[in-house]
Amino acid sequence: MASRMLKSFLLLIGSAVFLSLLFLHPVNGAEEMPLTGKFILLDDKGRVVSDESYSGRLRVVTFGYTFCPDICPTTLSTMTAAWEKLGKDQSRVVFLFISIDPERDTQAMLNDYISAFPGLQGLRGTPAMLAAAARNFRVVYERQQAPKEDPQAYAVDHSTGIFIMNEQGRFLAKLPHIATPDDLAARIKSYLK
Repeated sequence: MASRMLKSFLLLIGSAVFLSLLFLHPVNGAEEMPLTGKFILLDDKGRVVSDESYSGRLRVVTFGYTFCPDICPTTLSTMTAAWEKLGKDQSRVVFLFISIDPERDTQAMLNDYISAFPGLQGLRGTPAMLAAAARNFRVVYERQQAPKEDPQAYAVDHSTGIFIMNEQGRFLAKLPHIATPDDLAARIKSYLK
């Protein structure tokens, strides 16, 4: 009987320790990683580019995928409208959409999709390239199970938001995906010297 109580007690203590570690230290560690904004990805022509390829320009970045039903197209529309509000300062800022769906978002698919959003550039990469870029922006994403009748009809859950990085690639701000074009344009203009 005492042995059974001891096992129950140890199981209870072990469970408490596990749960405290789970909630105090996130499994993926994303919250503890610095937001560096570093990436090596592929541009619209399939060329390798990095965050340093855009040195000297303010960077406005979001993550998503072309099959996203609502948040991504809304965010990209906001970014396009903000780009249009920049006027003569447009050339000083680069707007980047990083796809987190390497299977469906081929170069052709991404180019076609991004063409609906003037002023934006689409970037993609291998799963390893995307995982590294997402980690460096503290973005999390996860492919969901597709229905059996259509294996290509899966969704990709992901973090939302619009990142603003300075001309050297350092983090300045993260705006929510519900930011208005006026809010985004005003924030961008406040960083342009």
